[in-house]
Amino acid sequence: MAEKNQKPTPRRLREARKQGQVVRSQDVTSAVVFVGMTSALALGGAWLFEHFYQLFNMAMSAVALHHPGTHMAAAYGAALHAWLSMGLAIMALCGVLGVAGAFAQVGGLIAWSRIRPDLKHLNPGEGLKRMFSMRNLISLAKTGAKTLCLALLLFVAVRGMLQAPLDAGYLEPMQILALTARLVMTVLGWAAVVFAVFAALDYVHEQAEFTKKQRMSIEDVRREYKETEGDPRVAARRRTLAREALFNAMEDRVRAASVILYSPQRAIALWYVGAGSLPRVILRGEGEVAVRMREQAERNLVPTLANTGLTEKIFEQVPLDQYIDRTLFREVAELLQWAQGDRP
Repeated sequence: MAEKNQKPTPRRLREARKQGQVVRSQDVTSAVVFVGMTSALALGGAWLFEHFYQLFNMAMSAVALHHPGTHMAAAYGAALHAWLSMGLAIMALCGVLGVAGAFAQVGGLIAWSRIRPDLKHLNPGEGLKRMFSMRNLISLAKTGAKTLCLALLLFVAVRGMLQAPLDAGYLEPMQILALTARLVMTVLGWAAVVFAVFAALDYVHEQAEFTKKQRMSIEDVRREYKETEGDPRVAARRRTLAREALFNAMEDRVRAASVILYSPQRAIALWYVGAGSLPRVILRGEGEVAVRMREQAERNLVPTLANTGLTEKIFEQVPLDQYIDRTLFREVAELLQWAQGDRP
């Protein structure tokens, strides 16, 4: 079997994308959701704190304590409304962030082949093979490393605040709530950093694995080229015929030229009818085309003159099938006078 050591072609990547094979990291989506939820909690923390404070006052007020049957029903209703509102808002935000994280990686892609039932997935042997595959082992190693780093960073972040819970017994209830909120936000902030770093590393790994999986052999590249461009020998023959047609048409213009002006790299064919008309560039070329123009001019007895300065000026200033610029009249007139006097 041929070794697949060639980079995937754009066509190969497009076909893979149609089948749902794209670079996608689940860690990136999870990180977007977690960081987004942490940011929302940080921005809306004051609003949540105010609602908890109101519920706390409602439940711990003197009236509620002395008449629980009358006021606790209202407190339970308010608490249920707050939790339902918060739960729905959290679920909606998680959904939006999850879709945004996936869309940022793959764009607007719907691949039905990825969700189509496949009997191979029911094969126990295939299931065991996937379970103990290198991909799953690497995923397990990444999860372990993430957990270890998360525990370490959380320990470092919370270590400086260990005295605060010990002092909580001397604080008022609202101060205890504020202290708890600060501890929670510190933990979540460091956790968001860990999630973001590991998501970036996982995306780089997934991209490398995807590129490796899509590599092609030399035979694959040649087969794709034939499918898109046709047989290389046929394409080369078409290019040869096109070049021959170009040079045949070019010889007609060289034969009609009044003079061929050339420099080491370029050539210009000028056509001049006579009095009452202006000289016109009917052919111009560089490199091999310029060499062919000179050869055809000699074969057809068309006057040729080496003049690098004038050739470069005309080449830069006058497009094909356009008349000579006014600033070049004098030099071109002298050239034409020489060519007409020298023509056999």
